Amino acid sequence: MEETAAFGVLGQRLGLQLHSTDVRIMAGLAARLTPLNVTPARATAIVYIALNAGCDQVTLGRALGINRASTMKAVDELEALGAIERRPGRDRRTNALHLTAAGETLRVRIEEATLEHDRDAFAALTEVERAEFGRLLAKLRRVGADGPALDANKEP
Repeated sequence: MEETAAFGVLGQRLGLQLHSTDVRIMAGLAARLTPLNVTPARATAIVYIALNAGCDQVTLGRALGINRASTMKAVDELEALGAIERRPGRDRRTNALHLTAAGETLRVRIEEATLEHDRDAFAALTEVERAEFGRLLAKLRRVGADGPALDANKEP
């Protein structure tokens, strides 16, 4: 029996299918990142900080879609790992986040691991299908979960 059939009509819903696929793929990614001592969320934070050196915790939290307490915990964990350091920010109340040399090495390893994971996780799709899937996901992200419906005949 196909996995989605166990959920009846709900199993036919794209949202449930996407969630189920996401859970499986993210579990595989977490397993691949475990040897690096980071979770997928922490890995994302490291790459964000690398690309936005000097950002503060509020900006990082917004980018990751997490609350203030979770952001502080993530920053504390990354600092304890030796991947990032806090430097004086734009004012006395903020810290600017920067990768350390170890953090830069870790970022490279994260990017390699996620590339390998994507190749494995999406191996069932052809190169053309992967590109189309990425395009469709980007289209959905632009609209938002509860946003207005796009004109199906118009390209984004």
